[in-house]
Amino acid sequence: MRVKACICTDIGNTRDINQDSALIKVANTKNHGRISLIAVCDGMGGLSKGEVASCKAIRTLESWFHEELSMLQNLTENELWDAVESSFDRMIRRINGDLKRYGKHRNLHLGTTLTAFLQIGNKYISVNIGDSRIYAVRAKEVEKLTKDQSLVQDKIDKGLITESEALSGDEKSVLLQCLGTSHVPMHEIRKGVLKDNTTIIACSDGFWRTLETEEIRKKLCPQMCLTDEDMLHQCKKLVEKAKSRNEEDNITVAAACLEM
Repeated sequence: MRVKACICTDIGNTRDINQDSALIKVANTKNHGRISLIAVCDGMGGLSKGEVASCKAIRTLESWFHEELSMLQNLTENELWDAVESSFDRMIRRINGDLKRYGKHRNLHLGTTLTAFLQIGNKYISVNIGDSRIYAVRAKEVEKLTKDQSLVQDKIDKGLITESEALSGDEKSVLLQCLGTSHVPMHEIRKGVLKDNTTIIACSDGFWRTLETEEIRKKLCPQMCLTDEDMLHQCKKLVEKAKSRNEEDNITVAAACLEM
């Protein structure tokens, strides 16, 4: 099945540098069918060289897809998924170590979020560090596949604030986990099965913070994603809507419509 995909990124209303990075990779394999990887990394704006951190993370993901993942294709399905999870864990540790060493040698503190979605056949695994997000957009619903690793999400979980208060507070960008500044980043992993045609969206907080999930569904449900150009056009509309609502951050969305 052909994958329709696009990446849309914008510096936003107030920033001097776009510190977001994104990736979509697709391959057809003999043993396991189609494999797709969608990812977004958001460099931490409060630290130096956030754009370097996010770019290094995405480049490592790209190398992992072409090199390490390709070497696992002869495994059985169960062996493959066990190997993928272990491989993801090693890769995240490697990115974290590389960023820490880069910063130490240059007397810098740099960090990035990382959210990634890997589909093999009809199954998937998502990995998340920080507050970038992955959504699964279907014909009639939007499912959030990640949970923000942020201070405001922790307060929401404890009943201290509401979601609307979290969006407007001064702590909205404070992360509990990120790559490059933690000794051992604790990543969230989720696994599942794709049963219907689904548009997978990976996005930075500049994209999701001011947009309602219903607005995203109307623009990027599989029925609206007839071509790559259609998807990009709809993503640009959503980005412009976020900017019109005074979103101050960089805005990035990577979308892939996966037909099952």
